[in-house]
Amino acid sequence: MKLNDSITTYDVAEALQGENGKFEVTSPNGERYFVTCQPGHSISSIEWAGNEPNLQPFMVRKVAQPVAAEGRIKRSVAA
Repeated sequence: MKLNDSITTYDVAEALQGENGKFEVTSPNGERYFVTCQPGHSISSIEWAGNEPNLQPFMVRKVAQPVAAEGRIKRSVAA
């Protein structure tokens, strides 16, 4: 997905398979979650916890591109 693209899906794990970046996932009842996907990692299982079957789709929107690994390295400067 491209940044700010949105989709609806009944299966969040399947929709995000192979994606990378940060995604805002909104459940059918309006709860918001942030999911970060990385290359080589997968979501093995997401299950609906409600008593009723999930008859409405989730909204998934890409909110950030992945951060380069170099940006996370803390560097110290010798005095």
